[in-house]
Amino acid sequence: MEKLQNNPGMLNNMPGMLFGSFQITDEEQLYAIVEEAYRCGIKGFDTSPSYRSEAAVSGAINRYISAHNDVHREDFFFQTKIDEWQMIAKQGEIRPFVGATLKKIGQDYLDLLLIHWPQPDYFTATWKSMEKLYESGRVKAIGLCNVGERHVRLLEKAGANICPMVVQNEIHPLNTFEKSTRFLQDRGIVVQSYCPLCRMQPELTEKPLWKELTEKYGKSLAQIVLRWHIQRGLIPIVKTSKVKRVAENAEAMKFVLDAEDMERISGLNENFKIFLESRCCPGY
Repeated sequence: MEKLQNNPGMLNNMPGMLFGSFQITDEEQLYAIVEEAYRCGIKGFDTSPSYRSEAAVSGAINRYISAHNDVHREDFFFQTKIDEWQMIAKQGEIRPFVGATLKKIGQDYLDLLLIHWPQPDYFTATWKSMEKLYESGRVKAIGLCNVGERHVRLLEKAGANICPMVVQNEIHPLNTFEKSTRFLQDRGIVVQSYCPLCRMQPELTEKPLWKELTEKYGKSLAQIVLRWHIQRGLIPIVKTSKVKRVAENAEAMKFVLDAEDMERISGLNENFKIFLESRCCPGY
């Protein structure tokens, strides 16, 4: 079986952090976030058809570009997904959905398109359709969400021509996903982490370690956790509806955690997940 391997230079315009838009559909609210994110140098946004925020996110980006002569579409990184119902509806031939999305959001291309969940019956067929989208230039990069080693190996076995360029999974200190992350990164696959702060669940926030680390670094718990992601080579996707949080999150790009503290944070792992695996395709 041929091992799929990525070109690590494929995604050099992806910022080191992205902002999520789950359950944020107000374009005015998103415009304020886009404005502050651009000021902070974090110009990447994640959405999905199931979030119902694609048009609002893109609309905010388009408005910001129109209002600034020195800002261009290429300055932003916009990624969305293919949901399970779309894979099922067209038996994997998802190109019509992407065409409709581009028309809806007023864009000529997507920076990244991801399979949201690995619907098993049409997983490989959908990937082959995504390869064609990539080859056409309408999608600049393609990848997967909520997957592990076996899904990449399945694509290899099915004769995929292109290695997933990005994999997005639920990763945080209570679910470090270390073994699979190493596997993916060894293949040149960029790993994004959603729910990077574990939604500030008490299972995470009540750990005694945080009091020591927040005092040591003079940073918030959220900033320390985001920095832990960044130093692991992950790209955290942070959801916020408050403009002031944008700059606070961006501070995670500006300091360094000691190696010992990185290990201590990773040692909190409990394989705890907020989102259950796909009922159709369980087991990473």
